[in-house]
Amino acid sequence: MSEGEGSEPIARWRVIACFVLVAQVVLLLALKSALEEESWFVGTLSATVEEGPLMLEGVAANITIDMQNDQDDVSIEFFGPLRLTHWQDERDSRAELSQQEVQEYDENLNETFPGPSPSTVKSTTFTLIHLGIGFSIVLFFFVGLDLKKQSSNRLLTVLRRFTSFASILSTLLIVLLVLLVLPVSWFGAVAGNPQDFSNSDENAAFLAHADFSGDTSIGLDGFELEFEASGYDIGMVRPANRSAVESQPPSPGSPDAESFISISGEMRTETPAYLSEFVYFWIVVWVLIPFALLIQQRVAIDPRLASMKVYE
Repeated sequence: MSEGEGSEPIARWRVIACFVLVAQVVLLLALKSALEEESWFVGTLSATVEEGPLMLEGVAANITIDMQNDQDDVSIEFFGPLRLTHWQDERDSRAELSQQEVQEYDENLNETFPGPSPSTVKSTTFTLIHLGIGFSIVLFFFVGLDLKKQSSNRLLTVLRRFTSFASILSTLLIVLLVLLVLPVSWFGAVAGNPQDFSNSDENAAFLAHADFSGDTSIGLDGFELEFEASGYDIGMVRPANRSAVESQPPSPGSPDAESFISISGEMRTETPAYLSEFVYFWIVVWVLIPFALLIQQRVAIDPRLASMKVYE
């Protein structure tokens, strides 16, 4: 490149950084468009009652969901529907939960299945995408301010690096939300609102002394969770004894002990190809290239690192 008399050459790392920042904006816009039009993930949830009242043992359900931005495609299949219906009818025939019991149910549920709802995760994801685009635009402005200088003043350098770190972190959060938090929140929604997947509007749910354990494996191709949940179904306890069951587990062999229910199952998700590809783009465009540019900048301005220069 020819230079005019007295002019300084444009810092090469800044030119490369500008192209990288433009690529970040393009990738985030493409991700936003894909999330709006395509599937976020395809998930399956299989659960079997290992122990339960009214011959509920052995009843199983398979739930499949194609998580979309606006409307999810859900299919449900029950095994042992007659026994399940009998259990639901028996619960519905008993006294409904009091307002205090409903409040205790909500508190118990939040402790057992903590986390945001799927709709909250989706809206947060789009917010972070917009935030990431904003970070890239601000960084483009910071880099372009001193286009012919290898280094900027201290304040501008601190702001640029802080914004760059925030950009990396916000984009990483997008990946974690979509690949991990969203499937878990969907599972929590299914576990916390079983009445959404039944025909009974009065099917109130409350597990006293609830216990939940799970084994998780995560990969770019999806998420897998094997779980076990148990507790005492307050809806099956005689109304006069509910407070006692809530305070401590009933004695084995007592009528209220028959309300114990134990469920085991697994949840799997399949990640769309565009999300897996975005993870690789994040590693290269948000982490590796900026880190390489930082090294190149330090080599260019620090004579003690001259031996690290790579000549073409």
